[in-house]
Amino acid sequence: MNVIDRLEQLLSFISGASLSVLAAGVFLQVVMRYAFSYTPFWSEEAFRILLVWCVMAGAAVSVRGNQHIRVDFIVETFPPAVRRVIYSLIDVATLVFFVAVVVAGYDAVTFNHSMRTVALQWPMSYLIAAVPLGFAAAAVFLLVRMRAQRQARRLA
Repeated sequence: MNVIDRLEQLLSFISGASLSVLAAGVFLQVVMRYAFSYTPFWSEEAFRILLVWCVMAGAAVSVRGNQHIRVDFIVETFPPAVRRVIYSLIDVATLVFFVAVVVAGYDAVTFNHSMRTVALQWPMSYLIAAVPLGFAAAAVFLLVRMRAQRQARRLA
């Protein structure tokens, strides 16, 4: 198993664990609210942080499997050679976007590290870090996929 596979496994675990804790926590929060008229003051904030980490990790894993939704009914009408060029351009534009988000996200993490969340009093960077880390992983997965496609074209 290589490093990319391990990264995918780690992100899948983070996403699945976050979703599991989130689902159980929200269920308990609703039960506590209606059965005991009590809601922990920290729960909304903690679940929001879990949701962001779950989404960013899951989105990166989806890039690895090329599972994001594409509206490609127009592209599919073109000949295969033109389709390859269009999809390659889309991949390059996507990669540029991912890198831009990583750079901006890093700036946001460093800028907001001294700020604290209201209820938990955690550094805001704990929440914000999910964005550049998720996009960085997505960029790595996209680069690996682009390289594999390029090698497959050479062999064909």
